[in-house]
Amino acid sequence: MSQEPAVAVFIEISEDHQILPVSRCCLGVGKRLAEKWNGKLIAVLAGSEVQDAAEKLRYCGLDRIYILDHPLLKCYQPDLCLSAMVQVIEAVSPRAILMGHTLLSMDLVPRIAVRLDTGLVTDCVDLEFDSETLLVTKPVYSGNVMAVFSPETEPYLLTLRNGAFDSLEPLEAPGGDLIVLDVELDSSVTRTQCIERASEKEAATRLQTADVVVAGGRGMGGPQGFAQLEELAIILGGAVGGSRPPCDLGWVDPRAQVGQTGEIVAPGLYIAVGISGSTQHVAGMLRSKCIVAINKDADANIFKIADYGVVGRHEDVLPAFKEALLNPLE
Repeated sequence: MSQEPAVAVFIEISEDHQILPVSRCCLGVGKRLAEKWNGKLIAVLAGSEVQDAAEKLRYCGLDRIYILDHPLLKCYQPDLCLSAMVQVIEAVSPRAILMGHTLLSMDLVPRIAVRLDTGLVTDCVDLEFDSETLLVTKPVYSGNVMAVFSPETEPYLLTLRNGAFDSLEPLEAPGGDLIVLDVELDSSVTRTQCIERASEKEAATRLQTADVVVAGGRGMGGPQGFAQLEELAIILGGAVGGSRPPCDLGWVDPRAQVGQTGEIVAPGLYIAVGISGSTQHVAGMLRSKCIVAINKDADANIFKIADYGVVGRHEDVLPAFKEALLNPLE
């Protein structure tokens, strides 16, 4: 172990170079770890033309910010990103590596663990630690059981669930050293090729950053039901999500799926419409601060976790709800 252990946080950014909320959560946890270990908090930002995002990181109280700016990192390709990340890890030698539990990390981090020959704990929702030990809690069996792990190998490699930890709030003054790392990347090693990337703001990104999520299930009946949810989301300034069945059926963008095999969200308000409340879906939204359920089945499981529930057909409830929002009582 080095005299000055470092905690490295891999930063994910949106298409418009905004730091994802889950990465800010990782920075908050990383700061606590670095303080406990009397070490440094560093961020690693990989991509192409990421200088704007790097400047935003200077307001996060970091000791150092490592920038991996390379044209081959513009579009995520696992082989190239793995090579870049391993190079920076070898250069920095962190004691812990943190990353948000996202679709990208679920693909990338197991590869890093194998390359580094170290352990990995994913989807962490709680951490307890002192100078020598680290205890990590994560849900298992679709969230029905919480398991506690004690990693035995370093660097500790963890992914953190969005909304499970407090975010690191921006500071008023910038700080931290910006360090540009030259990484050697060989395009011939990649086994995939980015053919096309949708320029429209992705549904997954909207879900991760939205404070209001309006989600629909099989009970919406078809794409026309999700058109109603889109109208409601616009009024509330939120994003539209869905459970797995409507995503599989093509009623809504598959990237809008919320659940164990989709996006994990924790907005201030989560409105579940026509969603039965399977454990797989609940695992992706349980930490929402306020849950409102609308379902015609009074015995639906979703009501067991909802803060507020409305029993009724969405065709009747949603128009009345929108009318109340647009024309509130004086």
